[in-house]
Amino acid sequence: MANYNVLMVCAAGMSSSLLVNKTRQAAESTGHTLTIRAVSAGEIAIYDFATKPVDLVLIAPQVRYKKKSISEMAAPYGIVVQNIEPTTFGMMDGEKLFEQIKQAIPKE
Repeated sequence: MANYNVLMVCAAGMSSSLLVNKTRQAAESTGHTLTIRAVSAGEIAIYDFATKPVDLVLIAPQVRYKKKSISEMAAPYGIVVQNIEPTTFGMMDGEKLFEQIKQAIPKE
């Protein structure tokens, strides 16, 4: 099965920990491996995509305004950057977020 490597950006890097865990569980329940971690908006500003590459960067609704700058940082490495739907984030819907990840990074 596929292995996905995802970075999630939220305001403090902590509010999304529950969503990170639920999304990882959704991936595992379908036989996939998901490496996903949350970072704060401050951390992403100095993140080094060259030494710590990822397949996808997901942006939480409260830091959506950072998408343009994150996209510019990630573009040279071919990294996809997407917003997380507010309802998916608010409902902490790990299954729906994993579906978004699978669609963003076709591996099968």
